[in-house]
Amino acid sequence: MSIKYNLNAEEFSTLDESQQGLYSQGEDGYTLNVEGVPKEDVTGLKQKIDKLLGEKKSAQQKAVEAEAQAKAEAAEKLKKANDFEQLYNSSESERQKTASELTELKTTIQKQKLRSEASSIASGMTKDTARAKLLTEQIQSRLSLIDGEVRVLDANGNLTVSTINELTNSIKAEYPFLIDGSKSTGGGAVGGNSSGAEISKTKSRADFEALNAHKKMEFIKSGGIVE
Repeated sequence: MSIKYNLNAEEFSTLDESQQGLYSQGEDGYTLNVEGVPKEDVTGLKQKIDKLLGEKKSAQQKAVEAEAQAKAEAAEKLKKANDFEQLYNSSESERQKTASELTELKTTIQKQKLRSEASSIASGMTKDTARAKLLTEQIQSRLSLIDGEVRVLDANGNLTVSTINELTNSIKAEYPFLIDGSKSTGGGAVGGNSSGAEISKTKSRADFEALNAHKKMEFIKSGGIVE
């Protein structure tokens, strides 16, 4: 009968007392008491286990670092996207503001050009500043700037093919009492040189300017004089 080196508790209980005395109890069972038996060299196994554990730890660390880097890159991309959106919104707002200012400037320039054109036409009809101002307002309402060119509109504001000369003649026919030398200046006045009896009334420059366009027109038509 052979003797086993290692026994579990059940195997140990089947031995008689003389045989049981040959064994020592340990954590994993019973071991035969034998001198001179070389111990198992587990150094290599331990080193291999340590290496595997180290590699596992290194892999886990790399995974953690990779995840952290991915999160950082995602956060940076989001930040850049937000910065770009804010920059775009700011740029778009500035662009719209600039476009609005440019449109307003163009409108102002157009009005000034039309005002200048209307004033030039009016000054050729009368030397009286009050009448010239009324004529300028009427003429300007019949002008528009199309592609940088002054064009004539009809009374309803629609574009026509009429020339400036045709508009001038039309204004003269419609408002003869505002034209120097006209016989229809109202109250029998001619060119503002009528006698005192023919002058219906006079107004100061301030009082005249306070009137609306219609009242100014009536005043001039009635032969009124602006002092």
